Amino acid sequence: MATYGAVRRRTNAPEEGFRKDPKVKVILRAVGVASILFASSILGLPLTTGVARADELTRDYLQLAEKYHRQLEELAGWCDENGLKDRGAFTRAWLRTPDPDKIYLPVIPKETGALALGGDLSGPEAEWKAQFSKLRRTQSRALFDLARRAIRAGRATWAFELLLAALRENPDDADIRRILGYQSYQGAWRTGYELRRLRAGEVWHPKFGWIPRQHVARYENGLRFVDGRWIPAEEANKLRSRIDNGWLVETERYRIITNHSLEVGVRLAEGLDRFYQVWRQLFVRFYATEAQVLALFDGQARSTLPPLPQMRIVCFANQEDFRDAMRPIFPIIDKVNITGVYYGPKRIAYFFWSEPPDWPNFFHEATHQLFSETRWTSPTAGARQNFWVIEGVALYMQTLKEENGFFVLGGWESQRVCEARYNLFNRGKHIPLEELVKLGMESFQAFEDLGALYSQCAAVMQFLMHYDYGRYRDAAVRYLELVYSGRDDLLTICRLTGKTFSELDKEYQSYMNSGPAVVASEISGGQ
Repeated sequence: MATYGAVRRRTNAPEEGFRKDPKVKVILRAVGVASILFASSILGLPLTTGVARADELTRDYLQLAEKYHRQLEELAGWCDENGLKDRGAFTRAWLRTPDPDKIYLPVIPKETGALALGGDLSGPEAEWKAQFSKLRRTQSRALFDLARRAIRAGRATWAFELLLAALRENPDDADIRRILGYQSYQGAWRTGYELRRLRAGEVWHPKFGWIPRQHVARYENGLRFVDGRWIPAEEANKLRSRIDNGWLVETERYRIITNHSLEVGVRLAEGLDRFYQVWRQLFVRFYATEAQVLALFDGQARSTLPPLPQMRIVCFANQEDFRDAMRPIFPIIDKVNITGVYYGPKRIAYFFWSEPPDWPNFFHEATHQLFSETRWTSPTAGARQNFWVIEGVALYMQTLKEENGFFVLGGWESQRVCEARYNLFNRGKHIPLEELVKLGMESFQAFEDLGALYSQCAAVMQFLMHYDYGRYRDAAVRYLELVYSGRDDLLTICRLTGKTFSELDKEYQSYMNSGPAVVASEISGGQ
């Protein structure tokens, strides 16, 4: 453990001039949290089409964002004048200023009618509701139309992000829901998997998972249906206390076996399902080709993204069970604090349950699993070089949290990023990127100060995802694709970013220096 000193912000970093640009300020005010992804695409990512075409899209988006901001501000002002202070505040908060060093993805409601805004209203409130709903529907359609144009211009990643932003504005847009594979059924938007189970007479229970509708009352009264008979939950848990006879919880995306309890299996499934959803949106170009993403916008196709496999998870009741099971595979488990692992040969992620749940650990190993199983990957991925990015992206994804209606990733408060900044500026400990990419799996894992190495990997991934409002985000996804497919070399990151190692190191250090001052704290040097 070490005392963490303050890392002071230097205001002469190259980003500062960019942040002060009036056009950027307009975007950051107007675009709102939900749209930070595609705003960053406009501002930073390299253009893939002719300059005139790309500039036209950018100009049209800026005009759209400014207009929407002005309209909402006018509506909020009208609310203030008519005694609707709360409604005015809600309207302004809809486009709150985002943090450019985080990614925000909207949590899209499953229920239909999400735009209803509180049911029947009267008087000025009814007028506010009508105007606010109209503005959102209009903005949603405009974003959707811009997404179609972006597809035709060859900017598939931006188009997909625009699609999500449009769905936030109007969660009941049937065209967008169709593109993403949803259908309206009994008051909610459902996937094909959910429809099949519902039509088979099952329901999803938040504590018990998918069970027959007629079993709900008995489950809620403390009974469990095991091996063809009804028994008390306590007795059922004893029968399921061995992992080879554990509880089975299945969702569209996960198959989980646990010897803890049915309820814990469902909690884990729901948390990982939401994680899977974020990963699937953010890394669509890892597992899908550009042509497949383009085909999403074909009005005749329900969805042409490749089907993703169901991930397998084993969750032990406690750490002792976990270590006993893992010891034959990882003999060093009693010497190293291993709290979870993705084991490639069996294509299974192994965890143990604790209270509170160790979600960052779950997300870390789930990231390894998703990148390894959603497309063909080389069995020697990262073995010779570039292993850092395999760990870096897992460290980045473990920052996922949900707040204020958004899934949020990244940020300066990450302990790993804080430690990397401290090492860089206070200890002078930094591995040049040219040396970092040379580390294969064995040399990486044998590194003398493994904790510091992990922290730098987390910080470099934060840099690639957020520097200059996301300039290198698409390059990072492509980098992962090449590393996992075994088509990488020592210069891959330079070719993808168009920068030399020294230029990237300089930008990285500038970005690390641009973060806010850090309050003195204790940091851990462990893995």
